[in-house]
Amino acid sequence: MKVWVAVLSMLGGLFGLASGFMVTVFGSVFGEDAMANSGATVFWLSALAIVLGFLSWKFKKTAGIALLVVAVWGLIANGLFFTVAFIFLFIAGILSFLIRQKQGNEANLAQ
Repeated sequence: MKVWVAVLSMLGGLFGLASGFMVTVFGSVFGEDAMANSGATVFWLSALAIVLGFLSWKFKKTAGIALLVVAVWGLIANGLFFTVAFIFLFIAGILSFLIRQKQGNEANLAQ
């Protein structure tokens, strides 16, 4: 399960990086400073989302909440450009709450 969280957050992060880059470039070309700023913010949040996918292995709930926040914030900031990234990051955020510890580790620690 935790591998899927990392894979989905990487896919969502990559789509988010592309989305943030496109919105930043188009905002700069058309002279829309607010659009360029929101695109740059989403670009860096998407890079953070990739890291959060791997952090979710250790800090499940914190990283899951952060992935959900990044997904919603990116959708609000970039709109439909961020839709694919939103889907991947939202699913990764929900799946991070479902990660369970292995039973073998607890049994080995008890001995």
